[in-house]
Amino acid sequence: MLNYGRKIIKNLFKERTESNRLRYEYLPRVQADSHRSDIRVFEARLSAQRYGDNVEGASDFADEICMCLIDTAKDNNLFVPKDLWDSFGDKKRLPSGESIVYLSPDGLTVTKIKNPFAKASIKNIKPCDIILEHIVHNILFPNTQYTFKGISQDLHEIRIIYSQPYIPLNFVPPTQKQIDNYLIEAMGLKKEDAYFYGNNYISITDVSADSDNVLSDNEGNLFFIDPIIRFKKRVTEVIEYYYQFLK
Repeated sequence: MLNYGRKIIKNLFKERTESNRLRYEYLPRVQADSHRSDIRVFEARLSAQRYGDNVEGASDFADEICMCLIDTAKDNNLFVPKDLWDSFGDKKRLPSGESIVYLSPDGLTVTKIKNPFAKASIKNIKPCDIILEHIVHNILFPNTQYTFKGISQDLHEIRIIYSQPYIPLNFVPPTQKQIDNYLIEAMGLKKEDAYFYGNNYISITDVSADSDNVLSDNEGNLFFIDPIIRFKKRVTEVIEYYYQFLK
């Protein structure tokens, strides 16, 4: 009888633990509004220039849009010259095609200088939407949310600068089952193939347990650091869709 009681308690504890691990919450609406306000001047300028649905990503439009963003940053004290990059901290790794990463002196924050067109063929993002891309990440993965810091240039190409909480080295990769359960059961996405999870608006990839792009703390909380989000609709439409779930 005693063993039976212990078995019941053990199973109840297991169910409670698994339930906690699958609990999911979007970014609070007030924070989403704040992140959106950080880039409002860019949205306003792009709108005034009439860059919209007819912009399909041809190189000439991309160049115009990037110069529009750079000029807007300079006009609003949001442009960061390249010679100031080292002020963000110690360079954490050699530059990749996607970003250069700096670790702050206190070890709590990383600053990422990102090429917004890296992996563009996977992300399916229009040039006029690159300034909004991080808003979707923040809504979906609030514990690794980006904070917009400014615009820069490298060899005449645009770079967007974000800060992000640094995930400690003692965190470990979760199992693929944990990742699957979180994306499918907690976030409500469907497994589209071996690498993508999605719905009618987005697909998420680069979240394998074999990489260090998803980490877990000792309580089973998952941290999706830099997943690739493929957009099936305009980023503004995706944001509008997810806004209905924010509290």
